[in-house]
Amino acid sequence: MPGIRTMNPSGADGATGPRDGESKKRTHDGKLVNGERNAPKKDAMDGAVAMNGPANTPSLNGASMSVSAVPTPASMSASASAPNQLAQLPPEIVHLASDFYHPLSKLLLRVSQDCYNDLNDVLQAMAEVPASHQANGIVTNGLGPYGLANGGLDNSEANKQKKLWLMRFAQDNRAKFIKLLVLAEWGKKSAVDVSKLIDLFSWAREQSTFMDAVDFQIENLKVLSNHARQYNPDIRTALEVLATGKAGWIPDMGFIPPKPISSEKALKLLRYMNTSLSIRLNVHENLPRHLRKWRVDSGRATFIVDNEFELDVISFVEDASDQWHFIDLRLLFSPAPSITVQSRFLQTLKLHLDRILAQSGLSGCFDHLHNFILTHKVAVLKSQAYELLRAGWAGSLKVEPVHRSLVIQYWTDRPGRKNWIEIGLSSNRPQNGRVSWRGPPIPSLTVRWFRQGVEVKDVDLNFDWKQLSVERMLKRVIALHIRHLLEAARKNLDAGMTVKATLSETEPSDCMLETSLGPSVNKATISVESVTGRYILQPVTAQSAAAENAINRPKEASNTGAILTQLLARSLRDLIQRYAQQLGWQEVARQALRLDVVKAAVKLDVLQYAFYWPRGWSPNWALAVVIASSGESWWICEIGAKGNTIEYAQRLIIDKQKGRSPPITRATSSSIERIALHTLAFYVTARELQKENKPYNLGYEYAPSRHPGASQGIVRGWVLHVKTSDLLATKPGEAPWLEPGLRIMCEGLRSDSRNVWHIASGMMVPDVAADMKKLMAASPQNNFSFSEDGNFSILLSTSFGEGIVPELRARLRDVDRLRSFATTLQKRKMPLKSSSLQQVQFQYGKSLMATVNFGKGDDIKVDFGHNNPHNRIRALLTEMVNERYPAHADLYLGDNTTLDRFCTTLIMTRPILSALNEIENLAPGNMSNPAVRTHAIGTYRLKYANPQCSFDVRLRPKDDKVFWLIEDNDGKPADLRPSQERASNLKRPETLKVALHNLFKETGERWFGVRTGIVADIDGVPAALKKLHETVISCAVEGGFKQEANDGDSKPVPARNQPNGPGPSNKANGVGPPNSRQQQPPGKVGNVGGKPAMASKHEVITID
Repeated sequence: MPGIRTMNPSGADGATGPRDGESKKRTHDGKLVNGERNAPKKDAMDGAVAMNGPANTPSLNGASMSVSAVPTPASMSASASAPNQLAQLPPEIVHLASDFYHPLSKLLLRVSQDCYNDLNDVLQAMAEVPASHQANGIVTNGLGPYGLANGGLDNSEANKQKKLWLMRFAQDNRAKFIKLLVLAEWGKKSAVDVSKLIDLFSWAREQSTFMDAVDFQIENLKVLSNHARQYNPDIRTALEVLATGKAGWIPDMGFIPPKPISSEKALKLLRYMNTSLSIRLNVHENLPRHLRKWRVDSGRATFIVDNEFELDVISFVEDASDQWHFIDLRLLFSPAPSITVQSRFLQTLKLHLDRILAQSGLSGCFDHLHNFILTHKVAVLKSQAYELLRAGWAGSLKVEPVHRSLVIQYWTDRPGRKNWIEIGLSSNRPQNGRVSWRGPPIPSLTVRWFRQGVEVKDVDLNFDWKQLSVERMLKRVIALHIRHLLEAARKNLDAGMTVKATLSETEPSDCMLETSLGPSVNKATISVESVTGRYILQPVTAQSAAAENAINRPKEASNTGAILTQLLARSLRDLIQRYAQQLGWQEVARQALRLDVVKAAVKLDVLQYAFYWPRGWSPNWALAVVIASSGESWWICEIGAKGNTIEYAQRLIIDKQKGRSPPITRATSSSIERIALHTLAFYVTARELQKENKPYNLGYEYAPSRHPGASQGIVRGWVLHVKTSDLLATKPGEAPWLEPGLRIMCEGLRSDSRNVWHIASGMMVPDVAADMKKLMAASPQNNFSFSEDGNFSILLSTSFGEGIVPELRARLRDVDRLRSFATTLQKRKMPLKSSSLQQVQFQYGKSLMATVNFGKGDDIKVDFGHNNPHNRIRALLTEMVNERYPAHADLYLGDNTTLDRFCTTLIMTRPILSALNEIENLAPGNMSNPAVRTHAIGTYRLKYANPQCSFDVRLRPKDDKVFWLIEDNDGKPADLRPSQERASNLKRPETLKVALHNLFKETGERWFGVRTGIVADIDGVPAALKKLHETVISCAVEGGFKQEANDGDSKPVPARNQPNGPGPSNKANGVGPPNSRQQQPPGKVGNVGGKPAMASKHEVITID
C-alpha cells in the first residue's frame, strides 16, 4: 500500500492541501522548496517502503521525512537540506487572542435580551387589542368574559390574532435559538480551526491595506514628481531671443497690437461705463430692498451691506441682457481677513460668484454672500471663544459649536441651573408663512439668552456686529445678569436701609451694590465676579467671608438681602462692643434677656442687640443698643428683679446729621453714655413727680450763641422745669421768696461713679436777693452759688437711679432756713461767723458762740461751746428750733418764725445762765449749795442745803417787757415746794428769815425786792442772783442742819467728814449732772444734793 503523507500542523505551511501542484513555494531564485515539479513518481509495491517513508513519519513542507530501511543518496541529500529550508521560510501569522473579538457569552446574552424584548412587544400588542362582545353586551347563557375557561372555545378574530402573534414569536425565537445551538456545537468541535481562520482573515485584511497604501504612495509620488520635473531647455533659441529680440523660426501670427489709450479716452470710457451702469441699475434692474444702497464709480457698481461687505460688479451693457461680473469684495467688519487680488480665495470666489450671477443675478449673489458672511462671523466668534478658554476664562466657559450656531455657557462652576447664550443664524420667517409686501425676509444673526435655564425675552442685548468681540458680548450679558441679581438683592433689603446701586450694562466689574446700616462707616459692598459668577463682599473680614460663603450656596442665594442685613448688624454690634470695652462698660449676658423680650419692649424688628452696664450703673438699669433695619437705636431699660424681663424702656433722642446716625467712636459712645445718664435721671425724677401729680416740663437748654443774629444757641442739654410751689411749701401768710419756676439739669456722675450730680437753679425775689447777697458776700458757699441779679444754683448729689425731688426739697428748705436765719441774725445784729446750707455759726454775746446744724434730715441740732452757759438748756433749745417746744405768745411778741424765737431766747436767757454758771463756779465740786434745776427755758429752781431753802426763778412778761421774778418757796403751798421742804415740822432758821426779809426790801441796779422775792429785768437778774446767793450762804451753819426723825424737830447737827462752808455746786448740762456722793461712816447720814441720804436700809432718800 502506498505511503501516507502527513503534515506537521505546527509548521509554517501546515495548512498545505493535497492540491500542491500550484501551491508549492519557491525561493527567491525560483527553486521549489517542497519538491521538484518533474520528480518521477513511483508506485508503491506491496511490502515495499514508499519514497515518502512510512505513514507515521512526518514530512516537512510536503517532503517526505520517512527513513528507508536502506538509505539512498537521494534521502541523505534531502535530510541535509532541511535546516536551510527552515531558515528561508516567512514569519508565522500573528495569532489574535480572545480579547480582540467578542466571546460567545455576549452573543447568548444579546439573543436572550432580544427574545425578552420581543415577548414584551407581543404582550403589549395583545393587551391593546379590544375584546370582542356580543350584541348589546349580552353573553349567551350569562357567561362573562371569563366564562370560556371551562372548556368553551373563543373563535373571535381578536383571539385568533393574539394566538397568531404568539405562535410567530415562538417560531421566530425558536429558530434563533436553534441557530445559536448549532453555532455552539460547531464551535466546540471547530474552535481551533475557527481561530486559525480568524488569524488568516486578519492577516489578509492587513495585506490588503498595505497594498492600497502602496498604490496611494505611488500615485502621490507621480503627482509630486511632475512639479519637480525640469523641462529640456532650448539654449539656442534663448540666446537668439536675448540677442536679437526675435527668433527666426517662430512663425508670425499676424495680430494687430491695440493702440495705446490716452487718459482722456480712459476718462471718457469710465464715464460711459458709469452712465451705462447707472441706467441699468435705475431702469432695467429690479433690485431687492437690501441692495438699494449702492454707488457707481470708476466703471463699477458697488453694493453696500452695512456691517457685512461691499460688492463690486461690472456690466458692459445698459440693459439686463448680459450678466453682471464679479470684480472685488471687501469685508466691513473686524476682525476680518484681507482679500488680495492675487489670492487663491478671490479667484475661486470669482468663478463661483460669476456662475451665480449668471444664474440668479444680484439677488442670488447677495443671498450667497450674506449667508457666507454670517457663517464666517459665527466662526470668528467661535475662534475668539476658544481663545478665551485658553486665557483668563479658563474653567468658567463651555463652548459648543452646533452646525452654524454657537452656544457659550458661562459661570459653569456656579451652582444651580445653567446660563448660556446662543448665537446663530435665523431665517426670520414668520410662523404663519406669509410674506410681507417688502419681500421675503433675509437671514440674520440672532442671540438668545438663557438665564438659569429660562430664556430672557424682554431684553435688548444690542450686540455690535461690526466690531466682533465675543468677550464684549459676554461682558454685556454678564453685566445684565449681575444687574438682575443685584436688583433682586436690593428688593430683599429693608426700605429703611441706605442702599446705593452702581450698575453698568457693559462692564460687569462696575456693577455693585453698596449698603449701609447705621453710621456711614458701617457699610458693605456686594458685587459679582464676572468670570466665576461668585458673590464678593467687601471689606474683607471674618464675618464677611462667612457671609460670602453663605450667599454662594445654592440654597441661600435667594436670601442675599437677609444675609447682608445680618452681616451689617453684626458688624455694627462688634463696632459698638469695641468702644464699649474701651469705656469700661460691662456687657449683660444675652442668655438673661431673650430676643422676644427685647422685641416686645422696644416694638421694633430687632436684628441684633446688646445690653451694657456703664461704670456706676446699678444692676436694675442698663444701656441697650438695638439694631434694626433702620439703624441702631439706644435705649435705657429698667430690668426686672430676676434679670430676665424689661420693666421699662425709653429710647434716647440722638441728633442725626443729614438723616444719618453719628459715627460710632469713643467720643460718640461717651456722649451716648452721658445722654443716657441724663435721660435716666430725668425719667426717675419725672416718675416721682407723676406719682405726686405734680406737673413738669422737659425741654432743651441752649448755650448762648456767639453770633448776634442767631435766634438760639447750641443745644447744651436737657432741662426739667418744675414749679417752686410743688417743692417748697409756703406757710399761710408768708410771702414767697422764690420765683414760680425751677430748672433742674443733670451734670453726670461724680468722681466716685456712684452718685449723680444735679444742678437746680432758680431766682429769688428782689427783697430776698438783697439779703442773700450780703450773706454770700460774708460767707461764700461750696455747693450753692448766687449772683447779683438773684439767680442761684444748688449742686445736688443723689444715688444712681434715685429721684432728686426729696434732695431738692431738703436743699431748698436749707436755703430757706439759711435765708431766714441770716435775716433774723441781721435783725438781731448778731455777727455771722460762718454759714453754709448745712450749718450756721454766729455770735450772740461777747464771747458766746452758737452753731445751728441743719443736717440732711428734718431735725436741727444746736451746738454751743464747751463753757457756754446755754449748754444747760441745749436740749430745750433744740426742741424749740425744731418747732417741738410750745411757744408763749406773751414772751415772743413780734417773733414770727422759730429762728426769731430762738434768737430771742438766747438773748433773754444769756444773763441768767451766765450768772448761774458763775454762782456754781464759786465753789467747785459743791453740787448742793446751790443745786440748780432747770424746769423750762424760763423757769429755774435754786435749792440750798445749808441753810435749807429754795427759790424759783421765772420769766414773766409785763406790758411790752419781760422780767425775771425770783420767789422764795417758803410761803408757798407744800405741793409747790421741793420735797425736802414739804415736812410740816420743818422750820427755817431765824437768821435766814431775817436776812431774806431785809434783802427783799432792798433795791439794786435794775432789780428791786418785793414782799416774797425779787423782780429784775433781763440784764439785772445776775446781780439779784448774786445778792441772793451771798445772803443765803451767809446764814449757813457749820456742819449743816439735821432733821430729827422721831419728833420731826429740825436742829443744826454737824455732819461728819462734811467740810465747812457751802456744799458742792450742781453743774448741770441740760438738766444738770447727778449730785456727787461722799463716803459716810456706817450708821450716819450724809448729804446728797443738799438733802439727807440714808446710810442704812432704815433711812429714806428723797429725790426732787
